[in-house]
Amino acid sequence: MSNTSLIELNSLIRSGVDRKKILLRTNLILFGALFMIIFIVPVIPIKDHYLTTMLLSIVVASGLFAADFSRTAFRILFTIGTMVIMVTLINLFLPDLKYLNVITFGLNTLFFIVVTIALVAHVAMAREVYGSTLLCAINSYLLIGLTLSMLFLIIDIYFPGSFNQVKSGEGSFSTFVYYGFITLTTLGYGDITPDTSLARSLSTFTALFGQLYLVIIMALIIGKYLIVNEPGK
Repeated sequence: MSNTSLIELNSLIRSGVDRKKILLRTNLILFGALFMIIFIVPVIPIKDHYLTTMLLSIVVASGLFAADFSRTAFRILFTIGTMVIMVTLINLFLPDLKYLNVITFGLNTLFFIVVTIALVAHVAMAREVYGSTLLCAINSYLLIGLTLSMLFLIIDIYFPGSFNQVKSGEGSFSTFVYYGFITLTTLGYGDITPDTSLARSLSTFTALFGQLYLVIIMALIIGKYLIVNEPGK
């Protein structure tokens, strides 16, 4: 990797080796919130709006400290995160405003994209594989799935009828979390299918990106582990 590339990466994130305990704790909180959103909320027999909103706020708050950002990057992310939490709280009390939902999910998506880039950069820049490094890789994958799920939901809101077997414009957040991760893992049960060009294009991107992420991240982690544990070192 060239010096220019290293400088560009360092402008976003610094190595977290000296703070691995703090990073591990923060990433555990982030993982717990993501786990609840993806696996627990869909099976709770109550309206998931309030619980989902609270968990998304926890994801945003913990995401701010899940990696060692530079001061500039942290300020930008903090500003976006504050906006996300404010709009999310407003949406909590005014859940029936259609376009406020779109703004909320849109800001969450933007925030998650930046955090995901930072977490992947942390994995790429780490000299050794720690517990926080593995959690960063896992959280990145879950955030990618969650981000793409939100994009699917926004498409359904703006373009009703984009997905087969989903009532036009009324698909729940949990429904698209399910569809997003089923597509990301290329499992594809076929119970929900994209019916428009935009939905199909994003579904194709999701399936390809999911496979590329796993291949690249696994190669990075295994490579670092082998180098550190190479005989004679």
